[in-house]
Amino acid sequence: MTKSNSGQSKNCVYIMAVTGISAVLLGIGISVLISELNFEDNAIDFKYNEIPCVELHFSSKLFKGEISGPESMAYVGDDKIISGMDDGRVMELDINKNTTKVLYTLKKSRPLGMRVINETTLVVADAVLGLYSYNFKTKEIVFLIKAEDVVEGMPVLLLDDVAYSQKRNMLYVTQISVKYGFDEGLSMLAHGGKHGRVLTYNFNTREVNCLSPRFAFTNGIEIDRDEKYLLINEFSRFTTHKYDLNSNELSEFARFSGLPDNIRSDGFDGYWVGVNAANKPSLYYFQKYPIFRFIFHLLIESNILSEEALTSPHGSFMHINRVGNVDKCFYSNDGRTFNQVSEVLQLDGLLFVGSFLDKVDYIAQIEMKDLH
Repeated sequence: MTKSNSGQSKNCVYIMAVTGISAVLLGIGISVLISELNFEDNAIDFKYNEIPCVELHFSSKLFKGEISGPESMAYVGDDKIISGMDDGRVMELDINKNTTKVLYTLKKSRPLGMRVINETTLVVADAVLGLYSYNFKTKEIVFLIKAEDVVEGMPVLLLDDVAYSQKRNMLYVTQISVKYGFDEGLSMLAHGGKHGRVLTYNFNTREVNCLSPRFAFTNGIEIDRDEKYLLINEFSRFTTHKYDLNSNELSEFARFSGLPDNIRSDGFDGYWVGVNAANKPSLYYFQKYPIFRFIFHLLIESNILSEEALTSPHGSFMHINRVGNVDKCFYSNDGRTFNQVSEVLQLDGLLFVGSFLDKVDYIAQIEMKDLH
């Protein structure tokens, strides 16, 4: 062997050794970071099952070009619904005349879940400002829970949806996270940590309490017709939970092949659920294995990935019966019939489909007789 070849061999051995050591150190570093950020603890442990879906090719586009990102809808009577827009407007929408009216606008706000709880009162969960009521007659806005208020030692950030108990005169409000803010949704989804909770607001005492902590991306909430239990959507766990208001027990109610957003009663014994990214197994594996979420987290923190890049045109929603079984699933593969569904409202044989995306400038109306 020549000196030249001998030197090259030593260099190769040296490079291989350095590469090997570097790979081991990198692996240890990633493992430590994953452990420190609790990515391992946040992994899901259930089996993924696709749910058969029917593709819908037609819907009427109501209020086209007049609205933007109608995330939630509340029926107020006389063929009118209330919805909050991406730009902070809260609007009254006449579904019969297809006309719109701005009720009010709050600066630097994002109205999300809302309910009409009596003839004069609208309640809104605002992701930026907190929870407030609006009086239809006096036009007065009263804040019930303000953003940055502290409840049981944790700050109020990123409220999402609200349900009302008439018997208890109480609001139940989902808080997506006590750690992440309004513009950090992707980071929160990547981490998958249980930073969410359900809060209560008692109209009689004006007290605010935490009903149930430790949800991963708490989203939609609904109360059953007899007001015996709550249904709570855990977005990044593909799951709806049932919270018994008498025993205070929490149990799994339904599981989806996608990310459940808002949940609303169908007026009988079932519920409509807006489901993002239905039947996309990659999301399941993304949530199941911490290393994938860790890499995703790094890409987001480095501004390599954006929400716009990840919200491809697609829409889906599902129906669950009174025992939590998914018995209907509908989707729009190209997002033209409806796109990134956040909520479905059922009224007199019609479905009204909303979306959180600002580029969705309509509410999709679907006749239930066209569903198969």
